[in-house]
Amino acid sequence: MAEGIWLRLAYRGEGGRLWRAIAESGARVRRIVQRHGQIELDVPIGDLMALRRALAGQGRLAVLGHGGWPLMLRALRRRPWRLVWPALALLLYAFAAGHIWQVAVVGPNGIPKARILAAAHRLGLRQGALRAALDPYRIGQQIPLQVPGLIFAAVRVDGVRAVIYAAPDWRPAKPEPPAARGALFAAERGYVTRVVVLQGLPLVKSGDTVVRGEPLVAPRGGSSRGEVFARVWRSYHYTFPVRSRRSYATGRRATRWYISLPMGRQWTPQGSTKPFGQARRTATIWRIPLGSVEVGRYTYVELRTLKVVRSATYVELRATSLALATVKRSMPGAKLLALRTQVRRVGGNLQAVVSVEAETDIAHAKAGGRTQD
Repeated sequence: MAEGIWLRLAYRGEGGRLWRAIAESGARVRRIVQRHGQIELDVPIGDLMALRRALAGQGRLAVLGHGGWPLMLRALRRRPWRLVWPALALLLYAFAAGHIWQVAVVGPNGIPKARILAAAHRLGLRQGALRAALDPYRIGQQIPLQVPGLIFAAVRVDGVRAVIYAAPDWRPAKPEPPAARGALFAAERGYVTRVVVLQGLPLVKSGDTVVRGEPLVAPRGGSSRGEVFARVWRSYHYTFPVRSRRSYATGRRATRWYISLPMGRQWTPQGSTKPFGQARRTATIWRIPLGSVEVGRYTYVELRTLKVVRSATYVELRATSLALATVKRSMPGAKLLALRTQVRRVGGNLQAVVSVEAETDIAHAKAGGRTQD
């Protein structure tokens, strides 16, 4: 019972004598502080007598309190109702942490925040909503369908706070400024996130939506240089048959010779039948100059047919890898922000739609480069 019980002691006397007594007795001490002209420390109850003998009456030890798991467990056995308060506090914390208590809308000026909050409320995102029952991706996809004038919406749940990021819909392209030779234009439509101009005059800022061909940086001194990063969205569609047949070579080969004679006659010393049931044949022919005689050689490679059955999981992984390779090839250096693959069966095929959201530099010159003299 005494093991695990600590006493809080106050020592009055010479501090050096206390340190020597601790070293001589081997007592374990912790939480040593000096307060109000005395030294306070924690000592296990089993080391108290050894520490007192080492002090030999030089200094005074007074007990200020006690603690430890054995005493706490004994107190709980005597008064078990004390567990109600920590258990109640734990339940209240779990309830509070499992719900959404704040919903905010973030975006450029002019977006209809009230309508966005109302649409989110209808979709289940409201104060007091259970976090486990929310699907942020689905809610973000549904908000632009219910609130016109939005290009996209994304929901992020951070603890008990939900943030809805939204951007206004595409707007008509701005007219090209005078003397547009050397300007940078948008290679595709997107939602501007960063503008880095090294030379020229920026025409857009973070939070703007731009369309393909819209001027981004006006030239200064006949040229412009810079980067305009934007969030872009692309969808890739793939179709795979559920069942198909695929032939492959087994590695077995066979050769057949023949001689073509005049009058359409042919002599096959090794026989005219195929050496394999399924084979791929290649022919090599030599023509003898005198007369109409040909010597030919057929090379057969044995083939076997494999029945392939594709599952939805395979199609999802395959379509995702193809989409990622396409993004890497078409948008080098782009930062992937979101990726979602949906697979559905249509007849005897599996159709996959891969939705990709990425951040990339969309600023290009008319000639195709990123700067124009």
